[in-house]
Amino acid sequence: MMRLLVGALFLLAVSSQLAAQAAPAAANRPNIVFVLIDDAGFSDFGSYGSEIATPNIDQIASTGVRFANFHTASTCEATRVMLQSGVDNHRAGAGTLQAVIADNPRGKPGYEGYLSDQAHSLGQLLRDGGYATYYAGKWNIGNGVERSPGARGWDRYIALEQTGADNFEAKVYAPLNLEAVWWEDGRRAQLPADFFSSRHYVDKMIQYIEEGKAGGKPFFSMIALQAVHSPLQAPAADIDKYLQRYEAGWDRIRAERYQRQVQLGLLPTGLKLPETPAARKWSSLTGAERREYAKKMAVYAGMLDNADQHIGRFREYLKQAGKLEDTVFIVMSDNGADAYDLSRINLPFRLWYRVNYALDYETLGQKGSYVHYGQDWAEVSNTPFALFKGTSGEGGMRVPLIISYPARVKPGGITHQFAYATDFLPTVLDLAGIPLPGDEYKGKKLHRPTGTSLLPHLEGKSPRIHATTEAIGFEGTGSEALFKGNFKLARNSLVGPGGWRLINLSEDPLEARDLSASLPEVFKDLQAEFEVYVARNGVVLPQAGYDGLRQLLSNNWPLLLRQLAGILALLLGALVAALAAAVYLVRRWRRRAPGARQAA
Repeated sequence: MMRLLVGALFLLAVSSQLAAQAAPAAANRPNIVFVLIDDAGFSDFGSYGSEIATPNIDQIASTGVRFANFHTASTCEATRVMLQSGVDNHRAGAGTLQAVIADNPRGKPGYEGYLSDQAHSLGQLLRDGGYATYYAGKWNIGNGVERSPGARGWDRYIALEQTGADNFEAKVYAPLNLEAVWWEDGRRAQLPADFFSSRHYVDKMIQYIEEGKAGGKPFFSMIALQAVHSPLQAPAADIDKYLQRYEAGWDRIRAERYQRQVQLGLLPTGLKLPETPAARKWSSLTGAERREYAKKMAVYAGMLDNADQHIGRFREYLKQAGKLEDTVFIVMSDNGADAYDLSRINLPFRLWYRVNYALDYETLGQKGSYVHYGQDWAEVSNTPFALFKGTSGEGGMRVPLIISYPARVKPGGITHQFAYATDFLPTVLDLAGIPLPGDEYKGKKLHRPTGTSLLPHLEGKSPRIHATTEAIGFEGTGSEALFKGNFKLARNSLVGPGGWRLINLSEDPLEARDLSASLPEVFKDLQAEFEVYVARNGVVLPQAGYDGLRQLLSNNWPLLLRQLAGILALLLGALVAALAAAVYLVRRWRRRAPGARQAA
């Protein structure tokens, strides 16, 4: 009996030691909070030059490091699968934005529109590594409960299934879906009567952490806000703060942001802000137009301001719970600012928005209204970079990233080193003390993460993040890019002539000068590297003549017709009634006596 007891105690001791080796002690590992802002431009945070009040994000920046050269994909789905998997968006299942997918890649591997089963999942890796995993907000990388966060390793979650939705109620924001769907812990979520997206997601995250305290695990918390994705909406008090702020117009606001960016050390001096073919002078607008656009930007600012307040509320909760000092904070945007006002792109979409949302000046930003601030304000958000979401211009791909970890990273710094979305997963695992997985996990073949941890650079152990010889490619929605050393190869079919351009980003971050003719060998080398990228990642380039906005209508017209069926039926009924009345009147006129007609 004594032998059995001793043996049992020995086995218990050995198993405890092995468990300790498999996962570092919770006390030695930080909590990690990741806040993902939707569609915020490079200059939208105060710590990146904005006039918008974001004191809580700026406080995180003051205790951490700001990245001035961090890149994502140019659209949300592609970025989000890369953040979750650490591999290129084509390997991770989101080769392009599903709403505008071209005809030729549809149905092919890498274009499934959800986080691929052949890719690792950050949530799964963290949970297996001993973390409690909590998710709140926009998911957009898998429909149905079987592809919700719970299926990919998240312990607790509330997740918006689609690319966006109304912020005040369960309502689609565009004719791309029949209904807006949220999932919570394996069931369809019912939104509260006083729902507002930013507030609700933070409420839920606080709830999950509170209810998980007894487990004693460190937590990874991902808050994927809908702010500032359209529809731009916010509480009236937050909008009112900015009603007069933007009467000066986008020309002046953009120039002011650039000057602050120079003062902050984010940008070099002497840059000439680029203009786009569609750029308008504020002075060219009518008084009514200036009034409308000033309020639309006020709504945008109010929505971001409100999101920042809830980030501050979450930080205060962690402080009161005694967890703030042990928590890493990461804040970023998923892509550049959005320039496409869906309510104005074509007649069917215009009709849909007229039927489903209020568009008048007085209600802008309120419940029931639809607001998009337009391309000109989007370019202010992206100051000083060219172009916007959906393009491979720096305005579409270069975004703010803040990492705060005072225990290991010197606060208040700025790094100008190039980094990419696939670097996120290796960085988080490094922070958590979890080994980077290979190409097999739990007996299943998976794509090995290709990104690089940012932590050695942040700690001052490595001057560079990526070697000058490393090539990193991107393709999506008809736009392509390849980064190598100081150079960038880019092509955009959505804007301009669509040919390849070669840029030296270290000398020309605004992409004003095409060096393809003056540096032919470099140009040829990067073109060859892009072909390697295409072959390695199963990229299917869109068919000739691809246009994202035309494809949007082509891909979604059945849904659009279904949603407009009621109003179309009414219009058809009115037309039939008008024709019947006309026929009746003509016949009545003809039946009148010839004399009466002559007299008339």
